[in-house]
Amino acid sequence: MYHLTVDDFTDEDVAEFHRLMSELLTKCASVGEQHAPEGTWVPSTAGLFDQMAESMQLVAEVSRALNHTRAGIRRVGGRARQRLYDRVSGSHERPAGPA
Repeated sequence: MYHLTVDDFTDEDVAEFHRLMSELLTKCASVGEQHAPEGTWVPSTAGLFDQMAESMQLVAEVSRALNHTRAGIRRVGGRARQRLYDRVSGSHERPAGPA
């Protein structure tokens, strides 16, 4: 069985991975600053059901960012796995050498 190595990832893959993580953390920080500037969430509505609805909107916003990041990381990993597969497949197709 073959396993991914660092060499299966290109510089572009690593840069995309870092960009994805930076975007996620920036989004989370932005949501935190906007909705919990002192570190504690203070709902902008008074009623409990309105607060629950507000919280669901915040969770959905963070969830979208997480899903975007997760999908991007899967793409990066998928490209690296494809390179591993291509490398391994190519090594099996080579002639064994002079007979």
